[in-house]
Amino acid sequence: MESGDAAARSREQEDLMRKLIRTTAAAVALAAALVIVPGPASAIGYEDSLDDCAYPQSFDVFVMRPLSFTAMLAGSMILVGFAPIWAAFDARDAGTIAHNLVGSPAQFAFGRRIGECGAESSAY
Repeated sequence: MESGDAAARSREQEDLMRKLIRTTAAAVALAAALVIVPGPASAIGYEDSLDDCAYPQSFDVFVMRPLSFTAMLAGSMILVGFAPIWAAFDARDAGTIAHNLVGSPAQFAFGRRIGECGAESSAY
C-alpha cells in the first residue's frame, strides 16, 4: 500500500512540475511575442528631431546641468594645465580652445532655460 501511495504522490508531484514548466514556458513565449511584435513606425528626419527637442525638467536639473557644470570645471582645469604648452607653441587657437573647453559647457549649463536642449535657442 505504501508503495502505491508513494507512487501516486510522485505522479502528482511530476504533474505539478509539468504544469509549472508549461505555464512558465507559455508566459515566456507570450512575453517574447509581445516584445517581437513591431510597433508603428514613424519617420522623423535628423533636422526635425532638432526642432522639437526638450528634456524633462527634472532630468535637466538633476542630470544634464550637473554634467555640463562638471564638463566646464574639467575643461577649465585642462585649459589652465595646458595653457603654457599652447602658449609656447601656437597661441592663435587659444580663444577657440577656451570656448570649446569652458565656454560651450558654461553656456549649456547656465545660458538656457530649464528643459531646453540647445543653448542657442534661449532668449531671456
